[in-house]
Amino acid sequence: MTAALAERPAPATPRPGDPRRAMLALARTEGARLLRHPAVIAGLLLFTGPETYRWLTGRANRFPVLQDEDWSTQFLALLVLGGGALIAANLGALRADRHATTGLYDTLVLPPAWRTGAFLLAVLPFTVLVAVLTATRIALLAALPGSAGRPDPAELALHPAVVLLFGAAGVLLARLARTVIVAPLLLLAAAVAVYAAGLSSLPGHVRWLLPVALEQPPMPVPVALTSRPSGWHLAYAAGLIALVAVAALAAAGARNRRLVIVGAVALSVTAGAGAAQYLPVGDAVRNARATAAERPAEMQDCRTIGSVTYCAFGDFASWTGDWDAVVRGVLRAVPAEAAGRPLVVRQRVSTEDRMIDGRVVTAEEQAAAAAQWQRIEPAAVTVGTRWGDGRSEMSLAGLVAYQIVTGEAAPAHIPVCGARGVLVAWLAGQATPATAAGLRAADATSWGGVPFGDMQFPVGFSVPDREMAAVSALLRRPSGDVAATVARSWTELTAAGTTADRAGELLGVSVPPLPPVEERTRCDG
Repeated sequence: MTAALAERPAPATPRPGDPRRAMLALARTEGARLLRHPAVIAGLLLFTGPETYRWLTGRANRFPVLQDEDWSTQFLALLVLGGGALIAANLGALRADRHATTGLYDTLVLPPAWRTGAFLLAVLPFTVLVAVLTATRIALLAALPGSAGRPDPAELALHPAVVLLFGAAGVLLARLARTVIVAPLLLLAAAVAVYAAGLSSLPGHVRWLLPVALEQPPMPVPVALTSRPSGWHLAYAAGLIALVAVAALAAAGARNRRLVIVGAVALSVTAGAGAAQYLPVGDAVRNARATAAERPAEMQDCRTIGSVTYCAFGDFASWTGDWDAVVRGVLRAVPAEAAGRPLVVRQRVSTEDRMIDGRVVTAEEQAAAAAQWQRIEPAAVTVGTRWGDGRSEMSLAGLVAYQIVTGEAAPAHIPVCGARGVLVAWLAGQATPATAAGLRAADATSWGGVPFGDMQFPVGFSVPDREMAAVSALLRRPSGDVAATVARSWTELTAAGTTADRAGELLGVSVPPLPPVEERTRCDG
């Protein structure tokens, strides 16, 4: 037996484990656990749920502007997707501390720095999933017949970049603070900072240093007019991701030359891209903005349908057929001699925010701005770059009706009272089901009168509540019967001096009594 034992080969010397293979194995396990984490699942539901509900209920906007849609969900992605990654990654990296098993990790083949690398890699599957969701969403929007413009890949890529950044931050926090409360506090601070910077009227020097920048024009604009430094901001976010990952590895005890080099490169990229975000707007964009504001016809394509010509920026040319449906709805209830007059509908944009809080505009300034606006093309009806929300359809219908009834361009946001106000609002409301819904929504939420026209434009008008009461009664009656009455009394209804009471008599509806003199609104004729 001794001889047999002597002939048995000696056991092989144990081979050291491969930390790379172990790190990847741990990353796969932790990545799967992160995807199943309640915070991540809740974030996915909160990100996709509202839009899915709008699609299923038919309330989704069928006319999306893709250059706005690509960044409009970035703050939501930061809050729910980035927040889910932050909390789940932080809890995963703190699992040994939470379960009081830290000492057992010293017996494993994987050193702390390699375990930290595994937790950083574990965020990648969720990042890829967010990239797929973002691409799918924008692809579905782009496939709609009413979609306008084109998305910016850098804006879309920021969604998964934010998730990766917050996931890496969760791992870093786990190495710096052995408590779970720090991660939610960081999420709260980031969300408040981004939202507050977006609400402030200060220049964007602060907001572009945050992960997401809530900076938007007063309305959607053609792609040629956009000025968000999306590419530089994505590079800035990528630099932040690398810096946070390097800091997490260093906090876990990693010390080598490659880590220092990566950190130095990441710092240079972050600083350079962050500074490049503040470079002045290029000459091409400035020239395009000036052309769009002063000579829009040079950037537009026109299409004539019957007696109406529609001119739109190239990104929005697909909307002209839907504009025509609204215009035809107005003309259908107008006598033939008025409906056959040539009409031009021209799309306009405003790159200056006229709705800044605290800004006071006098009546004289409004009139001057409207006159300057109308000098571009005095006889054209203005249509904006929003569509599909009911109120946009209502506003176009109202501006068309105003020009047909009065023979004049839209005024400088003054009330239109009397029979003209009743007739214009009824023509707008009966044009299509969308204009009727938009008029009802505006009437329910407005005070003193219903506004027609985009408030970012210096032209538009409102119809006071007294006239709107008569309009509501008319819209409850068959439109064909009202149209026949309107045709018989067209001359008197369109006269400048015809009162609302007289319009009620002609159309067979009651009109509320006049309010006290001190409560009356200044009216247009």
